[in-house]
Amino acid sequence: MDGVGLYGEILIVMLAGWFAALALGRRHSLFVYMAVGFVGALLGHAIATGLDIQLVGVWGSLIAATVGSILFLAPFAIFRRR
Repeated sequence: MDGVGLYGEILIVMLAGWFAALALGRRHSLFVYMAVGFVGALLGHAIATGLDIQLVGVWGSLIAATVGSILFLAPFAIFRRR
């Protein structure tokens, strides 16, 4: 997450986890949102780098982290509903 401080990174990670949970109709605790957002940020930035997509700043980091979080949570949501 380029150009974002530590508090900005924490906020982006929490928001990304929360947005992913909203998109998949899940409810979790703040800690789970942060954990999902962190893994999603790593996954989203790895995918963006692999596809050579430049995402810069707060909005780019939030988009990448949210997409990664949704991709990370989707398999759990599928297995949880069964």
